[in-house]
Amino acid sequence: MSLKITDLFIKGYDRVVHATDEITGLDCVIAIHNTKLGPALGGVRSWMYENFEEQKADALRLAEAMTLKNSVCGINFGGGKATLNLKSVKKTPELYQRYAEVVDLLNGNYLTAGDVGTFKEDLIECSKVTKYVYGINVETSAPTAIGIFNAIESTYKFIDGRNDLSEVHVAISGVGKVGSKLAKLLFNVGAKITVASINPETVKKLKNEISINEVKPNKLFSTSCDVISPCALGGAINKSNKNSLSCKAIVGAANNQLDNLETAKWLLKNKIIYSPDYLVNSGGVIAIASEINNTELTLEKQLGEIGNRLKVVLEKSNKNNESTELVAKDIAWERINSSS
Repeated sequence: MSLKITDLFIKGYDRVVHATDEITGLDCVIAIHNTKLGPALGGVRSWMYENFEEQKADALRLAEAMTLKNSVCGINFGGGKATLNLKSVKKTPELYQRYAEVVDLLNGNYLTAGDVGTFKEDLIECSKVTKYVYGINVETSAPTAIGIFNAIESTYKFIDGRNDLSEVHVAISGVGKVGSKLAKLLFNVGAKITVASINPETVKKLKNEISINEVKPNKLFSTSCDVISPCALGGAINKSNKNSLSCKAIVGAANNQLDNLETAKWLLKNKIIYSPDYLVNSGGVIAIASEINNTELTLEKQLGEIGNRLKVVLEKSNKNNESTELVAKDIAWERINSSS
């Protein structure tokens, strides 16, 4: 058999496997970080990694983030993630079917779904081999955008007690599936919107639908506004641009928005509220969990809880003078450690 599976023994992780297959060119890492709350739920990222160490590190980092996200947003799933390296292979149905074989061999301890570079057609191929694949019929960008919108409402109410976002200026970095939907939600309540994107076509399309102001991507994070919403790549707020920030809060859909914990502390010191990404962007995974648990009828209520959970984080951060990143992480681990 050409499929080879090697266990990588990583401290702090339930299980990590590296799977390769000569026939299909499969090269994937599946990291199961923690399953105290339930089976690990997280997508498979299809990406061109330069080397194995980069691929493994991404799987480990993303799996841990899913543990925190799934806990802090209140669903009963653990955290896991898979990374599939496309550097030396093209996407084929056989590639994802072979990947699904590996998922199936994990006996339901890891539930896979879509992620960057992995689309509905890929998940359909996976479903031909394993039952442990979800999100095929779930469009996650809409619930993610709704969750971000709810989080912006909650954040701004915390700032000045307002119950609406009319005339609140939100600068959105990235107007793809999530960012464009968020812009429309904000426009509908009278918010002022500035956007930036490396893809001019997405901006052009959005301009045909709603009124927005556009700036160059390298100017977005120095825009004077109320809220900055990173909805593209991770590491958006970092040592090179944090001193240029001219906003009251950061609330966005991108994963790992801060380059490190020191930036979270810097934001606290400089009185810029950071609403933790893995809490506010949890709408997508909540929607997938809703599909698994057959609770789609209460999805709107579940997405509304994002704002309520964020309120707890913001109030505790303010009371203890502690970064929201650390507060959210503590809340997540408290829930995990108290589970039976």
